[in-house]
Amino acid sequence: MPKITQMEIIDACLNGIEKSFNEYYKWSGGDFLWNAPEYLLTVNIAKELFNIKKGKFITLEDNVKKTLKIANPSIRGPIAKKARPDGRSDIVLWWANGYPRGIIEVKNWISNFTHYIKDDIDRIIIILNKDSTLEFGVCTFYIDNRYEKGNAKEKLLKKIEKIIEEIKKYLENSSLAIDWKYKLIYEEKEDKDTAYSVCIMIKK
Repeated sequence: MPKITQMEIIDACLNGIEKSFNEYYKWSGGDFLWNAPEYLLTVNIAKELFNIKKGKFITLEDNVKKTLKIANPSIRGPIAKKARPDGRSDIVLWWANGYPRGIIEVKNWISNFTHYIKDDIDRIIIILNKDSTLEFGVCTFYIDNRYEKGNAKEKLLKKIEKIIEEIKKYLENSSLAIDWKYKLIYEEKEDKDTAYSVCIMIKK
C-alpha cells in the first residue's frame, strides 16, 4: 500500500480545522471556532488522516518519551526539557510498519509565534534532531480576527505570513526544512471577519 504523502498530511490538517469550524458554527448558532475546545480540531484532523486510504496508523495524546523510544530504541539518557518528554503529542502518525513517522501539534487560535507556538516548534526541532524514524513535525492552528474598519482578509493574511517568517527565521541555523500552507475557511461579505486554517510542517 502506498504511503500517505506530506502534502496529503498538510491538507488533512487544513480540512480538519475547516470541518471543525463549520460544525461548531452550526452547533452553536454562529460562534466562531476559538470558543470550542481544542480536542474538536484534533479529532477532526485525525478523521481526515484516517480517511486517506493509504498505509498508516494514527494515535492521539501519545507520550513523547514513549514515541521517541519506539522511533529509536537505542536512544539513551535524558531527553531535553524543551521536548517535554513526559508530555503528550496531540497526534502521532505512524508508518504502516508500526514505527512513528511524525507528530502533529494542534492549536485552537493563536495571535503570535512567541507566546503560542514557540514551545511546540522547540519540541519538534529537538525530536527531529534525533536519529529516528520520525521525519516531520507539524504545527497546525486555527486563526481568526475581526477588524471593524474592514480589510480583514488582507490584515489577517499579513499576520499569518509574519508568523511563518518568524518560524523560518527561528529555523535558519537548523538543517531542517519547512513547508506551509493556509486555507481561507470563513469570509464575511463586509470583510470585517475572517478565519483561516494554517499548517506548518518542519521536516528532515
